[in-house]
Amino acid sequence: MRTDVSPQQLQQLQQSQRPAFDLARFAETRLEEGKDLDDLHAELSQQLRQVRRELHSLIDLRYEDFLGLSSSVARIDTTISDIRQPLADLSGRISEVHAELASKLEQVDARIAHRQAVRDKKHTLQLFIDLSQLLDRVSAVLNEAEQQLLLAADSVGALADYLKSLERAAGEFSQARYFIEKGGAYPFVVQAAERMQAQEERLHTALDAFLATRIDEYAKAQRSGRPEADSAQMGLLAQCLRTYTTVGEYERAEALIRERLVRPVVTETFGGQAGKGMGLEPAIFSSMLDHVLDFIRRVGAPLAHGIDAHLPSCAATLEARVFWREISSAILSALPLLFVPGMPDRFHKNYQSACEFVRQFSALFSGAATARGYLCPDLLASDESYIEFHRKWQLSAYFSIRKKQLTDAIDLANKQSEPAVLDQAAVDAVMAELGLSTQLGARAMWAIRRCWAADVYLEPLASRFWQLTIQIVSWYHHSASDALRLLIRSRNSSSAGANGSPTTTEESATVDQLLAHIHDMLALKKLCVDHIDRIQPLLPASPKTSDAPLPPSTRSTALAASLRDAISQAFAPSEDAATGAIDHISTTIVAASCANLASQLRRTTSQFRHTNRAAPKSPSAFVSKLFGELSAVELKLSSQQHTLALLRAGVCLGISREVAKVSADALSTISKTEASLHRLRKTNRPPYHQASHVDHSDDLPVPPGVDLRGSTPVSDNDKIRRQIWLDVIETGRIITESLNSATHEDYARLVQLIAPLGT
Repeated sequence: MRTDVSPQQLQQLQQSQRPAFDLARFAETRLEEGKDLDDLHAELSQQLRQVRRELHSLIDLRYEDFLGLSSSVARIDTTISDIRQPLADLSGRISEVHAELASKLEQVDARIAHRQAVRDKKHTLQLFIDLSQLLDRVSAVLNEAEQQLLLAADSVGALADYLKSLERAAGEFSQARYFIEKGGAYPFVVQAAERMQAQEERLHTALDAFLATRIDEYAKAQRSGRPEADSAQMGLLAQCLRTYTTVGEYERAEALIRERLVRPVVTETFGGQAGKGMGLEPAIFSSMLDHVLDFIRRVGAPLAHGIDAHLPSCAATLEARVFWREISSAILSALPLLFVPGMPDRFHKNYQSACEFVRQFSALFSGAATARGYLCPDLLASDESYIEFHRKWQLSAYFSIRKKQLTDAIDLANKQSEPAVLDQAAVDAVMAELGLSTQLGARAMWAIRRCWAADVYLEPLASRFWQLTIQIVSWYHHSASDALRLLIRSRNSSSAGANGSPTTTEESATVDQLLAHIHDMLALKKLCVDHIDRIQPLLPASPKTSDAPLPPSTRSTALAASLRDAISQAFAPSEDAATGAIDHISTTIVAASCANLASQLRRTTSQFRHTNRAAPKSPSAFVSKLFGELSAVELKLSSQQHTLALLRAGVCLGISREVAKVSADALSTISKTEASLHRLRKTNRPPYHQASHVDHSDDLPVPPGVDLRGSTPVSDNDKIRRQIWLDVIETGRIITESLNSATHEDYARLVQLIAPLGT
C-alpha cells in the first residue's frame, strides 16, 4: 500500500532526528507529572502509532530507491565475480617478484659484507705493516741515539741532537702505542706489544739516564758554588721533560727529580729527629726550614725558572709537584707529632714558622714576595699534598687548649688548679696599665688581649677567638653583675641594721667596691673597642677562615666595624647593670642627704614663729650640707668622669625632687594652719601689705593674693615662706651652677609656683 506524502511532511520527516528512547527517563518524567499506568499506556500506544505512520511514510517516499538498491546489489555481485580472478593472478605475480627481489638483496648483502671483511682485513694488515714499520723506526732511532750519545763528548749541540732523536723516537712510540691499543688480540699485535715494551724500557732508560745525569751535574754545580747553569743547559732539561710528556711519563720525570735532587736534602734535614717531632723546639724546626729554604733559593728556584723559560708553566708544576711534595712528605713522615698541639706555645711558633716558610717558598717560585696572611699561598692551593699538609695541623685542638687556659685563668671559681699564666702580679700590672679598679675587670681584659696576642692568635682561628672574646665578655657581665647584687644586698642589710644611716667604715668600703665595679663595667667597653682598632690588621676579610684553604687577598675594615657593633651589644647588659648600680647609690645618697630635711624645715618654722626675728635674707646653712654625701663620693671618683657624671645627675635629680616635695608640704601646712585659724576666729585676716583681701586655701603652697615680691615679710608665716623660697632657690643654684647638672621636673614646677614668695 502506497500513500502520497506532501513535500511539507517529507521535510518534517527529514528534519526529525529522534534520539534513542530512554524508557526509564520517560517513565520517571511521567511519574513526576502525576500520571498513572493507564495514562502511560495510552500515551505509549499513541507514540507507537505515530512511529508506524512515520515508517510507512518513509517507505512510500523511498520506494523506488529501495527497488534500485536491490537491483544494484545483484549487479555488484556479478562485477566482483568478474574481477576476482584477475586480482588473484596479479597477487601471485607480485609474490613471485617479491621473492626474487629478496633473493637478489640477500646476494647483494653477502657481497657487501664480504667486501667489508676484505677491507677490514686490509686495514688490519696495513695497521700491522704500519705498526711493524713504526717499531722498526723506533728501534732504529734508539740505535741512532745511542750512537750519538757515544760520540756526543758532552757538547751541548751533540746532546741536543741526541735529545731530538729521543724525542722523535718518543713520537713514533706514541703512535705505535695507539696502533697496539686499536689492533685487538691478534697474535701479531701481542708480539708487537712485547716488542714495544722492550723499546719502552730502552726509551725510559735513555731518558732517565740523561735526566739523572743533567740533574746531578746541576746539583753538583750549585753545591760547589759555581754560577748557575746557562740557558743551553736549561734548554736540554726542558727538551728532556718535553720528551717525557710526549710518551705520557711526565710524572716519572718528576719522581726522578725528587729522588735525585730534593730527597737527599730534605731527608738529611728532617730525618733522625727524636720523638717524631713531639714538642720540637721552635728554633730547631725554624733552622730546618731555613736550611731547606736556602736549598730552594740556590738550587730549586733557579732550576724551575730556567726550565720555565723554555717550557712555559713548568715552574708552577715543579714547585707544587716536585719540591713541595717532597718537602711536605718528608715533614709528615719524619715529624708526624709536630702537628699535635700538646705543647701549645711550641705548636704556635712551629705553625708560624711553617707559614713563613711557605710564604717565602712560594715567593721564590713566583718571582715576587706576596703578602699572605697564613699557610696557603695561591700556587699551592689546589695541590693535594699541600691540602693534606694544611689539614694535619690540629688547629681545633690547639684552640681548645688555649680556650681552657684562658677560661681557667680568669675563672676564680675554678679551684682545680691555680693558673700559672695569670698571677697576682700580672693582674696588678693590667690594672695599673689600663686604669681598672677591680681584679675581675683586669682578668677579663687580660684574657681578651691574650686571645689576640701574637703568641696565641692564629688567623685561621679568627672566628673562634672572636667567639671566645664574646664569651669572656659574657662571663665578665655575669660575674660583675653577681658581685654588684651581693654588694647591694649587703649594703641594704647593713643599712637596715643601722636604722637607715649607713655611715660606718664598712659601708664606705662597700660603696668603694660598688664604684670600682661600676667604673670597670663602663670602661671595659671602650678598652675592647680600642683593642679591636689595634688588632684590625690581623683580621681577615671574612671571619670564617678556619676551614677555607685560600687566604684573603685584602683586609676588611667592614669586619672590624661589625666586631665593634658586636662588642657594643655584648656590653649592653653590663652597662645596664652598671646604670642600675649607679641608681642604687644615687638613691642611697639622696636618702642619706635628705633624711633630716623635714626636721630642718620644722626648725625653720620654729625660728620665726613668735620670735619676732627679722625677715630672712640668705638661705639656711643646711642647704649646702645636702650635697655633703655626694662630695665625699666625688672625691673617690675624681678620675672616673663618666661614672661621676652619671652619679651626679642621679643625686641632683633626687635631692631636687625631695626638696621640692618637702618644701611644698611645709608651705601647704602653713596655708592649712592659716585657714584653720581663719575659720576659728571667723574674722578677716589683716591685709598683706597692699592686698585688701586674701583667699585662704587649705592645700596651696602659695594662697591666692599672697605676693611678697618687692617687699619685706612682716608676719611670721610670710617670713617662713620667704626662708623656704630662699632655700629652694639656693638648692637649684648649687645644682645648676656648682654641679653643672639638672633639676627634677617637680622642682621646676615648684619654683614657678612659689615665685610670688621671692624678693
